Amino acid sequence: MKKSVFLIIPLLTASCSKQSSEAQQMEDSLTSVVNTEVKRKDSVSKPIAEDSLQTEHVKNAGEAVKILNAEKLPCTIDQKFDAKIQKLVIRIPNYSKPSIHGSISTQNNNMNVRFNQIKLSDGTYDGPFGKEISYQIKNKGEIWLIVGKNLMAEGAVEGDFSVTVE
Repeated sequence: MKKSVFLIIPLLTASCSKQSSEAQQMEDSLTSVVNTEVKRKDSVSKPIAEDSLQTEHVKNAGEAVKILNAEKLPCTIDQKFDAKIQKLVIRIPNYSKPSIHGSISTQNNNMNVRFNQIKLSDGTYDGPFGKEISYQIKNKGEIWLIVGKNLMAEGAVEGDFSVTVE
């Protein structure tokens, strides 16, 4: 009996230490996932720089994100739609004016691009619009102007264009 106890104790100790190392590896991988998520959130919620424009690229979604400083409006953004980028999101944090105006000018008159939607500070969306937008803003906060192709029209979906926001 004593011999069997002496054999079982080392086995139990070895199995417990193996489980703790597996738990440590799992905890380390979870920590790295959490840190990645925090970094991703931090990069999205960057403070607005002194410049009127910041650029973020969201590669997986096929969109370009531009952040405008509301105090530096009016501003013109030059953008190019290609095979990878087919959507432009213009984020304007802390927008406090009673209305917003925007227009899209294209180098190719046959280019299929428009203001698809506006996201208001309360999280609601409105749209679609055309190549110009004039919208009354009821609440202060972050406004998004979403520019993309018009699915109901024909025309080139790739090319250079400019968006002016006032």
